[in-house]
Amino acid sequence: MTEKDRFSGDWLIVEYVYDPDGTFRGEVAQRRIVEQAGDGRLLVTQVCQPSPQLADHPMAAFAGEWVFDLETAGDQRRYLGPDVVGVGTVWQPGALTGQGLWPRFGYEFESYSVLVASDRQLTGGFFSLAGRSVADIVGVAVPEASGIEPRLDLSAPPPDPGGQWTQHRAVGPMLVATDWPSPSQRRRLWAMQDPIGATGIEITEVVDDGNRSVSVVVG
Repeated sequence: MTEKDRFSGDWLIVEYVYDPDGTFRGEVAQRRIVEQAGDGRLLVTQVCQPSPQLADHPMAAFAGEWVFDLETAGDQRRYLGPDVVGVGTVWQPGALTGQGLWPRFGYEFESYSVLVASDRQLTGGFFSLAGRSVADIVGVAVPEASGIEPRLDLSAPPPDPGGQWTQHRAVGPMLVATDWPSPSQRRRLWAMQDPIGATGIEITEVVDDGNRSVSVVVG
């Protein structure tokens, strides 16, 4: 498997769903299959099962099977539909962020996936509509063949943001922090500790005059 294909294979995932105010709402169990499709493309199939607690939540409509093609070109990825359209970037081996739209589901997304070990992937992000968040998500994925249960320690506190961030909030064990050093610059941090995996991640995004860069620290 090449570096750009580190996310290939069959994965079991659990996503923990929070409202934007930090209220825990339920879980979405997933099976994700990422297969080689030739010509630099991957075929992604996701089968999702929201928990009963999400019956009255927008994520209830995430149930069922979702399929999309993904085209790879160096560090760049293009989500070609039908169920996901958008773009992604591999910032370093095993660290991917993406953004776009789930047309049939009806929501925009921002997401991250970071391999903190060969058998453990931390995931998460946001679903939104017209800039308004409808679901904040933090999750974990493990290879289906590993026999390991995908699970996060939701009792783990999010990292301390320190004094350098204008706004910050918690999504379970994940910290989301934002700052505007100048009118043309925005910084955002996604960070969490993972006691079960004995590691953690920090994803720092900087947008400056429309130019975007992302750094990822694992450990």
